[in-house]
Amino acid sequence: MVYGRILLLAAAFLAWAPLSATADAIGDSNLCYAQFSTGDNKAAIDYCSRAIESGELDEPDLIAALINRGVAYKNVGDLVAAVNDYTRALTIAPRDALLYQNRANALREMDEFDAALADVEQAIEIDPDRAAAWYVRGAINEAQGERDAAREDYRKALSLDPENEAYKEKFLGMNR
Repeated sequence: MVYGRILLLAAAFLAWAPLSATADAIGDSNLCYAQFSTGDNKAAIDYCSRAIESGELDEPDLIAALINRGVAYKNVGDLVAAVNDYTRALTIAPRDALLYQNRANALREMDEFDAALADVEQAIEIDPDRAAAWYVRGAINEAQGERDAAREDYRKALSLDPENEAYKEKFLGMNR
């Protein structure tokens, strides 16, 4: 009788253990996002790294953790790490416009304009109504001295998201 209870408890523990690890990974991923949202990018990187390295995240959660860590890396100036995270996520989700857009923006900050433009064009091809991708393309064109093309990209971003103050400010600034 006691032996039967021990086996039952052992079976219950073994069934619960993988869920617990997954819950910890999801918890770390959620904490990553919470830290990232409050501006504590270093803590976000730590939590995301733990979640990613656990190997316990399913693909959608892994992609989200890679995106969040990539943004946090970009925010602390580690553009190479950001690009690496977006690239890794793209191997899982090769048709994700947000990933191409984010990688393009990081590449732009690295002055890798050809690669940035290729990525943002891919983002726009996947989702032509993604205002932020048009905005990033405008920033790439502006950085390359292509004022007219940048103005048109900012106009397109603003037309897709007319309430966005950053788009409005950028578009109006290009017309001065």
